[in-house]
Amino acid sequence: MKKLHKWILVAALSFSASSFANTFTSDLSDLWYNERESGWGVNVTHQREILFLTFFIYGTDGRASWYTGQAAYLGQNTQGALVFTGDTYQFTGPYFGNFFNPVVVNGRNAGTLTFSAFLDSATLTYTIDGVSVTKSVTRQTFRNNDLTGQYTGAIKQNQSACQAPYINGDFNTSTDFSVANTSTTFSMTVRQPDGSFCSYSGNYIQNGRLGRSQGNYTCPGGLSGTYDAFEIEANIQGFLGRYVANNNFCGSVSGRFAAMRK
Repeated sequence: MKKLHKWILVAALSFSASSFANTFTSDLSDLWYNERESGWGVNVTHQREILFLTFFIYGTDGRASWYTGQAAYLGQNTQGALVFTGDTYQFTGPYFGNFFNPVVVNGRNAGTLTFSAFLDSATLTYTIDGVSVTKSVTRQTFRNNDLTGQYTGAIKQNQSACQAPYINGDFNTSTDFSVANTSTTFSMTVRQPDGSFCSYSGNYIQNGRLGRSQGNYTCPGGLSGTYDAFEIEANIQGFLGRYVANNNFCGSVSGRFAAMRK
């Protein structure tokens, strides 16, 4: 039973963490746009409970207009979205082709904004000079990350509704694993020092900065199930993310992981 306990724990390694770049909520930093309205959008920079937004939109003359916004975290709405509210601003300044003189930079409060976000989709409502706009936006993807490589990782996992009560609860572990990743597929092998391993295989979807994979996994001892790995955030050092799963020994598995490239 100890062997099975180990593999139920390892089953969450490949995907199981909060990739909190700002330590407050899921990181909303990204370029957000409406795919049916290509040509405008909003850049969001997320630091703790504050969002700073830069809008690339157009004025009544059809020319690009410079607006920014700053919004503070208000809480979650009844649908579970993270809600940030604040003000929009318009700035004027010196011509870019001349010496920059900060004295002539001027800003004014132009209206209000609300950004209500789930992980990969949001509703943006803003007002500028009395004109109110509400848009559905998503993270914009330019290129897919490639997670292919060899890693050393650590996880923190919670499992419940298990057949053996003593394997319910929170667990921490570390292990090595290898990843093969294309623009549409994801596979991973999680290997222990004794040479045994779990195998994961599923799809891969890039949403702006974040990746997601859903599929199936198998482990020794007849353990098998499905996984949903999301909020996968990568850089040149490695990646981290969150994970939920179900298998034939535990009803619910969830957790967090971080992986460092070898």
